[in-house]
Amino acid sequence: MTTLKKVRKVRIISGKHKGVSLSVNDDLVKPTPDRIRETLFNWLSASIEGSRVLELFGGSGCLSVESVSRGSNSAFYIDSSKKACSAFKDSLVRYRINDVAVKCKDSIEMIQKSNTQKPFDIIFLDPPYGQYDLIKIIDTLYDHYWASDASKIYLESNECLDKIVSSKYQLIRDSKAGNVYYGILKLISQNSLK
Repeated sequence: MTTLKKVRKVRIISGKHKGVSLSVNDDLVKPTPDRIRETLFNWLSASIEGSRVLELFGGSGCLSVESVSRGSNSAFYIDSSKKACSAFKDSLVRYRINDVAVKCKDSIEMIQKSNTQKPFDIIFLDPPYGQYDLIKIIDTLYDHYWASDASKIYLESNECLDKIVSSKYQLIRDSKAGNVYYGILKLISQNSLK
């Protein structure tokens, strides 16, 4: 007899989509916990209204939906998992969320191509822990015009962010919950060094 696998759910915690439950049917996906999301969006409260958001390694898509729920104009979700993308698209259709675009593609491959649109205001970077060089990804975002001097980049890791962040970036806010380190950084502009 086969047992039915239970689909996990991630709940949107605030804004116009508060209470929406996103399905997570890929065991490798680790949604950002409620407590961390609440802190993160408190940090971003002055920047979220009208922003354009990019969510790399999107997984459950909770950061994209939480963003548009709280006032972002649009979100662009990228993930290589067909299962994660399919579950997320289904949730978007079910709840009639139209301001999130989904691309089922490898995040690294995607950002290695030049962005032909305006750079994103906020970028969420939460790849599987220990598998990627976060600063190399962040450098790529700037090199290929996905991010600008004004962009804020959220990153999450199981390593202390002070050890990861290079001298050309400034950690604006950071914290720790359990064994998760998370924070927001931005490029230190040349003007601020003069």
